[in-house]
Amino acid sequence: MRTVVYPSDSYGCGSFRMIWPGQHLAAAGHDVEVVGPGDRRVRVVMDGHTVRDVLVDADIVVLQRVTHSYMAQAVGVMRAKGITVIVDVDDDLSSIHPSNPAWAVHRPGAGLHSWHNLALACRTASLVTVSTPALLDVYARHGRGAVLPNYLPDMYYNLPRVDSDTVGWPGSFHSHPNDPEVVGGAVARLVEEGTQFVMRGDPTGAGRAFGLAEDPPGGGVPVEEWPAAVASLGIGIAPLADTRFNAAKSWLKPLEMSAVGVPWVASPRVEYRRLHKMGAGILADRPRTWHREVKRLRDSPAMRQELSEAGRTVAAQLRLQDHSWRWAEAWQKAVDLDRATPRPQLAAV
Repeated sequence: MRTVVYPSDSYGCGSFRMIWPGQHLAAAGHDVEVVGPGDRRVRVVMDGHTVRDVLVDADIVVLQRVTHSYMAQAVGVMRAKGITVIVDVDDDLSSIHPSNPAWAVHRPGAGLHSWHNLALACRTASLVTVSTPALLDVYARHGRGAVLPNYLPDMYYNLPRVDSDTVGWPGSFHSHPNDPEVVGGAVARLVEEGTQFVMRGDPTGAGRAFGLAEDPPGGGVPVEEWPAAVASLGIGIAPLADTRFNAAKSWLKPLEMSAVGVPWVASPRVEYRRLHKMGAGILADRPRTWHREVKRLRDSPAMRQELSEAGRTVAAQLRLQDHSWRWAEAWQKAVDLDRATPRPQLAAV
């Protein structure tokens, strides 16, 4: 069956969830085409603000983060025409922090995009695929859901790494506005003690959030250069506030650090705990614990080496090349569900 995959972007989310799995399956002989955001070949026939028809050459359409009003309507239209439609979601958009720029884009009433549209698309879809079990309860309460954890492509593996005591956060502050608060003054204390703290991602505003005199060194990194940028850290941190949004976050950030051999300290959120139980990293639940554990790593090259090797061992089990079959299995599940249940009816023009 002809499957067409439409990633929402060509950056991290689109790559991990759509582009790279689709490319793996195509290389394995599946009839899969990945269509980039700039090369869409879906024609939507409108009647005012109502979608009346969708013209697309596919048996299965895989969409990602459907927040546009017209595309949310298009899901039901395509299903009524006999096309199996899968919607992939990687975050709980309904619980984004208001300081995150994505909140202003997706809040209902702000424009054609909203998290209400995503909820509609997921209710109507043949199947909803998500990165964590928690997201099933948000977007697939109807029972037509499947968990596809985030895995890593080959470019994350076997990278050279030079050990150091430099501490870094591989993230951008604008998309994690309340997460630094979980470390309290730990990072500021470490810097006062002489520790170098850096970021891999946009650091604007992070200095104040961590209690520093200025923003730490950092900057945007292209997706293809990201693994090497993460590998350049001596010690990684992954702070996540205890929020509804973060309760559904995947294990991706500490998994990336594990794969490139960076020892890490992270918040005890659900998926981070799952990765830790497999043998990777250290968890910290309060500022004094953050300070103690990061300091232990900073002061012990042997401990850094031990955690680096342990992390690589765990990450070796989570290579995308060994798990891309899960996407094909989920898409077939969607087809089987469509065959077993009535499809929505196309409204009369």
